[in-house]
Amino acid sequence: MENVLNFFTNKPSPINFMTFGPVHLLILFMALIISIFIFRRKGENRRIELFIGCILIFQQIILYSWYFISNYNSIKEGLPLYHCRIAIIFLGLGLIFKSRNLIKLGSYLGIFGSIGALLFPGLDPFSFPHITQFSFFIGHLFLLWGSIYSLAVKKVGMSKLDLNNSLIFINIYHVLMYNLNRYINSNYGYMNSPPFHIGIYLPPLLYGLLVIIVFNVVLVGEYILINKIHIYKENDNYNLAF
Repeated sequence: MENVLNFFTNKPSPINFMTFGPVHLLILFMALIISIFIFRRKGENRRIELFIGCILIFQQIILYSWYFISNYNSIKEGLPLYHCRIAIIFLGLGLIFKSRNLIKLGSYLGIFGSIGALLFPGLDPFSFPHITQFSFFIGHLFLLWGSIYSLAVKKVGMSKLDLNNSLIFINIYHVLMYNLNRYINSNYGYMNSPPFHIGIYLPPLLYGLLVIIVFNVVLVGEYILINKIHIYKENDNYNLAF
């Protein structure tokens, strides 16, 4: 009974989850193996899309329900305003309702965000295991797999218009989060501080600009990489046909 209560507790305690420890390495190994399996798939599967989409949305519902019921920093931490939470909602709804635009934006943000989060987890201050930690890894694992499926199997692609829309969205988002964080003393979008220690202090405005630059560079890099991969596959299929 005590373990169950600790799993749902709202009282902070020392984080005992070890980055790159045995449990973390097992999670990363599972992320890699299933990612390779998905990447090597040849055709789309509606059941897989619905399964991933439902898991993503259900994970978000459980997470926000816990924040609301436990009343643990529900405004400062419990809103769907982090990059990956937005990506999870977009991708989940996109896969369920066949919205290509939502799938695109969710996977563009999700592929980078999920990899970064899984490598350097930014966990809530509770002893492992805790509901927020389970939610964190389930959400980011399925965000990674859903993004890979969308980009590599479903081949949603990334046109210049997609890139422009993504850049507009992410820059407006970061400006809004920068101002919101100052107002409610939160860290949405990690516009106040990074999720891990970087060893140097940067003035808030300079740090915020750095975050914006990084995400712009990442999206442009994704655009280049996605189109190179698609061109390669098309050429490869052409050569096989002849």
